[in-house]
Amino acid sequence: MWSDGPQTETPCTGRSELFFPKASQEPDAPSKAERRAIEVCAGCPARDWCLERDLVESSTADRIIGVRGGLREADRRALHRQRYGKRPAKRAGVTW
Repeated sequence: MWSDGPQTETPCTGRSELFFPKASQEPDAPSKAERRAIEVCAGCPARDWCLERDLVESSTADRIIGVRGGLREADRRALHRQRYGKRPAKRAGVTW
């Protein structure tokens, strides 16, 4: 079970639009908009928590979008695949 996260306001509070920029078409270079979001994450005390929660809660790498935990979409998708491989998507109402 996850904690509620940071108990203080974080640099991203109230700025969610900043974290869903158009993804870069360059595999190794973030877009200008992605760089702005990454800069906001850089000094955030919740950065590691945010990244870890996103990776664990994303059922597949394809569901990862935007910038979170200081990493852009492409980087988090690669990290997710490295960590979990290809795992099946969660299905609503299905218990295993």
